[in-house]
Amino acid sequence: QADSTTKYFEAYYNVKIFSDSLQARGDSLFYSLQDSVFRLFTNPVVWAQENQITGDTIYLYLRNKKPERLQVFENAMAISRVDSTQYYNQVKGNTINAFFTDGKINFLRARGNAENVYYGQDEFKKFIGVNKSSADLIDILFDDGKAKQVTFQRNLDGTMYPMREVNHEEIRLRGYKWLDAIRPRSKYEILVN
Repeated sequence: QADSTTKYFEAYYNVKIFSDSLQARGDSLFYSLQDSVFRLFTNPVVWAQENQITGDTIYLYLRNKKPERLQVFENAMAISRVDSTQYYNQVKGNTINAFFTDGKINFLRARGNAENVYYGQDEFKKFIGVNKSSADLIDILFDDGKAKQVTFQRNLDGTMYPMREVNHEEIRLRGYKWLDAIRPRSKYEILVN
């Protein structure tokens, strides 16, 4: 007699996941009904709204068929496009933990050699500068899936640059890759290469 503790599935080579609130890709995947955790291996990428998260291994925890939490192990990086611009907020660390509410990311923590590039905007959405910083721990609060507040803990080192004095490609964090071109856009796209 099989129960939920023995039910699982594995998928290999070019794995894709699609839901309205979240999409993902990776080389391989392990999912167990016992804990409702998708484990993505080898170049995994997860997208939630305008946020892209990568790392060596990603665990995606579900509750009631919606994302609840994301754990990223080693070489963890989150990138988000700032509105419809070609500017990208970025955060990286040894690990990233992200939490969701109603399918939208609402909190993210980068831990261990954490670095951040953040585009500051005023209340009229006008850019006021670019902050490049590092700390032991970086917390980001989100509102409606978009970064709204960044907090640094322990050993903060950073600089705010005026927009016109920054080469926006050179300021990107090491390992930056915007992978929107391979993002599944519909449930039908997961069936094709």
